[in-house]
Amino acid sequence: MAKKAKHSDAVMTGILVTKFKMGQIDVDDLEQMAADTSRAERCSAAKKVLDALRVRVDPEEKIY
Repeated sequence: MAKKAKHSDAVMTGILVTKFKMGQIDVDDLEQMAADTSRAERCSAAKKVLDALRVRVDPEEKIY
């Protein structure tokens, strides 16, 4: 069961990255998803995407 959970978490992360790149969601949406603990998988995936964006972007440059 743990293997399936890791796979679905990776899938959700990929979906959120794709939606972000396509402009369907923005940083505010990701922050709301990360704060919503009722959907643990989406919350975890949103946190990973936000962390990746923070690492990739210059701290003084706006990402949205």
